[in-house]
Amino acid sequence: MAYAEKRGNLWRARWRGPDGTLESRPGFQTRKAAESYGRDQESAIRANRYVDPRNGRITLTEWVNLWFPSLDLEPTTMNNYRYMIEVHILPAFGGRALASLAAEEVAGWEIKLTSSGLSRRTAADARSTLATVLADAVPRYIPTNPAARRKGKGRKGLRRIERIEKEGKAWASPFEALLIAERAAVLSGSDTDFVTILTLAYTGMRWSEVIGLQPQYLLNDAINVHWKLYELNGRFYRGRPKDGSMRTIDIPSFLRELLAAHVDTQTQERCTCEPRVTDDAAIPWCAGDRYVFLGPRGGHFRRSNYSERVVRPASDGWHPQRKGRATRPRMPVLVDHGTAWPGIPLPPWPPAIPGQPFRQPQGQGRVRVADDVRLSSWLPILPDLTPHGLRHGYQTWMDEVGTSYVLQSMQMGHEVPGMRGVYSHVSPRMRADLRAALQGAWDEALRHRASLSPRSSVAALDTLLLAAGHDSGVPTVGFAPKPLPKLDT
Repeated sequence: MAYAEKRGNLWRARWRGPDGTLESRPGFQTRKAAESYGRDQESAIRANRYVDPRNGRITLTEWVNLWFPSLDLEPTTMNNYRYMIEVHILPAFGGRALASLAAEEVAGWEIKLTSSGLSRRTAADARSTLATVLADAVPRYIPTNPAARRKGKGRKGLRRIERIEKEGKAWASPFEALLIAERAAVLSGSDTDFVTILTLAYTGMRWSEVIGLQPQYLLNDAINVHWKLYELNGRFYRGRPKDGSMRTIDIPSFLRELLAAHVDTQTQERCTCEPRVTDDAAIPWCAGDRYVFLGPRGGHFRRSNYSERVVRPASDGWHPQRKGRATRPRMPVLVDHGTAWPGIPLPPWPPAIPGQPFRQPQGQGRVRVADDVRLSSWLPILPDLTPHGLRHGYQTWMDEVGTSYVLQSMQMGHEVPGMRGVYSHVSPRMRADLRAALQGAWDEALRHRASLSPRSSVAALDTLLLAAGHDSGVPTVGFAPKPLPKLDT
């Protein structure tokens, strides 16, 4: 039973630990306070919440070396944890005992990271990683997690800004998705990008699931999403979808035909990935296989590069600013609109600055653009759209046509919580209605696109326009479209 001992002018609490060892803590002003603390420790022992004061002496580095090897997570997650731990966490707290870490100190460290030049997001991720590391040390080594964020703390304005920015994420309508897909194919010079963007838009698949799609998983009116490709340190590995969300996604008839034609006409059937002798056997690296979507040289699309070089210019109408070693300012997408819609892209150059003389850029002493070029710049379709924004759009489309919650969750790869997930089921009629609604959205988008120009320089789209009866009799290549709406000249 806990009791108190007089130690000079102060009192010391005494109690028996789980192993029978007599434990103590000095420094109490009154006997009652010491006895109360001792009884609290005995209560914690009975409730299996007791923290041995000696356990907290373990350093953070020692704890990480115990904790990290026990994890069984995605290789990308493990890599992110390792980076945050080695670069930000251990240099600051590696030699400290776990029991010595205080919440105020961790909060100050996060602020210091931001003031040192890191983005607020990176600093927050570093703290979240530290909180994850310490969470498994509770209650054996420390009673509470000093890195955990307490509700109601922090600047309310920042939380509201983050919430509003998340709610305001760009998403594309069916017509916008079509225009962006067309522009993407024009920028890359390949119909693959046209089909890729539309697949993202009309299935809600995650980026890793689309680039990991293989021909054998294309069904008559659906796609089996059983695998993904994740990028790690410049290479790709194969794994199951996020949170084990294997599923069958219903697709409209136009997309089924578009995918079938794309696979039939593929010139590069297998990716260029090869196994390496030094490969980590625990990571299922891609060693070469057949995939539906491959780059012009047979490699896999890289998300960041694809967004910067294809999706953002197509949706923004501007090449985004490039940072790092090869810096480049933000530049408009310039096209020769004397050719097939939506024009042939020209080499980018900086925009004119009001009040300053403009000189046309030159290469090897020559003007880059000939005098007979009909120069225009693309207007924005949907600024700030990302590949993931197409997934947001797909969810919104299903909301608009009243798709049932359980079918929406299945299409998106989300789990239906609670008893609703037990008793709700997807019927064939639900699936048919969704396919019909998506096909109707596509037909309407194609009609709007035909009103801009009856032909396209993108072969896949031009075939669809002709099949829908939107033929002006004008050849695809080398014609001057009728009035080009909404172009800055």
